[in-house]
Amino acid sequence: MKSKAGSHFPLIVFDKNKPILFNPILKKRFKNRPEERVRLKWVEYLIHQTNWPKSRIGFEAPVKLQQVKNTLRADLILYSREMKPEILIECKAESVKLTNAVAEQAARYNQAVGAPYICLTNGITDFWYKVENNSISTIETDSDPDFPIKAAKSFSELNRDITYWRDRGFCAGKFSAPDEEILLKSITHFWSDAIDWQKTYLDFPGSPFKFGLQQYYRIPVVDNEQKLAISFIGTPDGSTQLIAILNKKGQNHGILSINLNKLSEQHSGSAKLFHSGKIEEINAEQHLPFFKHGFSEKLIEQLPHYLMRFFV
Repeated sequence: MKSKAGSHFPLIVFDKNKPILFNPILKKRFKNRPEERVRLKWVEYLIHQTNWPKSRIGFEAPVKLQQVKNTLRADLILYSREMKPEILIECKAESVKLTNAVAEQAARYNQAVGAPYICLTNGITDFWYKVENNSISTIETDSDPDFPIKAAKSFSELNRDITYWRDRGFCAGKFSAPDEEILLKSITHFWSDAIDWQKTYLDFPGSPFKFGLQQYYRIPVVDNEQKLAISFIGTPDGSTQLIAILNKKGQNHGILSINLNKLSEQHSGSAKLFHSGKIEEINAEQHLPFFKHGFSEKLIEQLPHYLMRFFV
């Protein structure tokens, strides 16, 4: 089933201009690793959409298995009111397929944990299991009346203000009040379920710009040979960048960075296009009326059309 945490994003802080994950319950920083991102997406779901108490969320609980020398650690354990393990959540990277072998690993962990429910997740898909009478069976959580997690809010009821998006690295810097409202509504609609573009985290070893390109992206398909990776990035120096990466036949052919702070102030050099080893400065207002006519759902849904104009 679609992951309960699939539409959430982890908190980040910057350390020497690099994004570091932040755990809001432990108040600790963690390296930006795939499994950690999935675990913190689950933490976000529990905090924002359920009433599960923070005091009953356990991290990296030690698990000692027979015939295994080293002590292993379970990703997440949710505890009952009596502080007994209620749900074991095993987190894998988004790129990891949830196979039978991965499920067997989670089941072995649970031999030591003893939770009646097991979740195997990669942040995109959840597989749920129930343990009864020493047997494990797959379940649909919505049809299990005893399932312990109850949603307090639907995803559409969440109030995501501009601080929410700043704290997750999607925007930064100052805007006029009207333009900040346009930006807020644009980012919120961009990441809403109203748009069905694929979501994925992209990590880049380098960047042609003064900021990194690591972030969650949406991947709309342009045609049979071309697709775009699009996202909003808040940079350490305090700017909001709209990023588009053009991919042709599996190869990246150009990176577009639109400085939305400069665009809102009608600066002429508000966009930079990196291609063929060179950076070209462009007036983004010629191709993208982002702030010109107020917030537009249609503009966000047609971003691939607008952004492809820069690559022509």
